[in-house]
Amino acid sequence: MDYLACLIVVLQLAETTGEGRFVDATVKLTNNMNLECVYPKTDGITQMSWVKSIVTGKEVIAVSHPLYGVHIEDKYKDRVRFINAFSRDKSLNFMKTTEADTGLYLCSITFPNGVWEKVVQVIQLDSFEVPVSPTNHMIIEPGGNVTLRCSYSVGDLVRPVMWERIKADRMDTIVLCNLSEGKTYGSDYQERAIVDCATQESDILVIQNVTSSDSGIYRCRHGGNKTHVMRLTVTSATLDHHWHILLIAGGAAASLLLLVTILIISVTVVYRKKKKRRKIMKALSKALYSTQTRPSNSYGRSNFRGTPNSGRGVASVSGEMHEIYINYRDFSRKPKTRA
Repeated sequence: MDYLACLIVVLQLAETTGEGRFVDATVKLTNNMNLECVYPKTDGITQMSWVKSIVTGKEVIAVSHPLYGVHIEDKYKDRVRFINAFSRDKSLNFMKTTEADTGLYLCSITFPNGVWEKVVQVIQLDSFEVPVSPTNHMIIEPGGNVTLRCSYSVGDLVRPVMWERIKADRMDTIVLCNLSEGKTYGSDYQERAIVDCATQESDILVIQNVTSSDSGIYRCRHGGNKTHVMRLTVTSATLDHHWHILLIAGGAAASLLLLVTILIISVTVVYRKKKKRRKIMKALSKALYSTQTRPSNSYGRSNFRGTPNSGRGVASVSGEMHEIYINYRDFSRKPKTRA
């Protein structure tokens, strides 16, 4: 911690961040606010710091060192944190912000061959400019170069020309181009953006090796308030490939599901037909059996009523009464016995 305390003193004695300094990004003040600072180089980071420009000079907010760790000033301890202090992403997250958090912030990263810096300006929400709708849309695959052109009339091209990238919560400066003063690139685009400010071609911006993160709204400002806004979409080849695989897999699954559904319906129809046929055959068999076992005359179904003493009976068949005569022997008398 002694090293970090010494480093903070050195930072406080260093050159202040002037109010007229080139601003790399403009961020609107929100309750939960991120100040982005991603180191674009591959060199190892020796140390880094976040400071704020104030009237009396600069105020240290946080310091990160690969060996000595992270130090956050007591004033900011409860509401400021590094998003990932031990990677190339040194972005700072602010929580529970107030109006006092507006102003200029400096992200300073020291590497073996020099210092890389990014200036971020935080402004009030109502001061944040809302861009107009894009006039054209470009689509490009990742890994290539994209050329953006600023549309203007013959008499409108007045220097300086500024290229910006517009996001929901901030605006990033890509390059400020001036015929007399040359060009100043934003910290995030120093290695990838190309503009020729020495000729009339400053209306053309080339961004190299684009990735999907470069998708968004771009604006060219020239001739005072005259602007040209365009949209860039960088499609991910890997994502497209994955979507292609998913579409094929989805189509195969849908075909299989359709086949199974058809098979189930066919089996159900066949089963119902067989069941219906069995019922018909069973009914026919029952009817045939009933016909074969029916009596050949009506006596089988007659109600017989007779009086033994009279020798006659009366039978009823189908509701009609018929007389039936029966001859039988009278065994009422006992047979004779021989002595």
